[in-house]
Amino acid sequence: MILARVIGKAVSTSKHPAYERRTLLIVQPIAPDGTARGAAKLAVDYVGAGEGDIALVGAGPGVAKGVFGLERAPIRELVMGIVDSLPRSR
Repeated sequence: MILARVIGKAVSTSKHPAYERRTLLIVQPIAPDGTARGAAKLAVDYVGAGEGDIALVGAGPGVAKGVFGLERAPIRELVMGIVDSLPRSR
């Protein structure tokens, strides 16, 4: 699981059936201090996150089946929670 900032939405006119009626978000992994870490990723939203939100992002084997009831799906990352606040550095 990683911390990430939602930096936008991905829009597509043609996509895998597993993504139908699901919001695809572009998320930027961040360090606890808010600085960017690595490349942005595509994640399926499960909690209603929006641009600028800090979120918990991750996935594991079987996440599509357990969360969305899908037998097989190319879902690699899932936005699982919205972070209310991060501790400030001292």
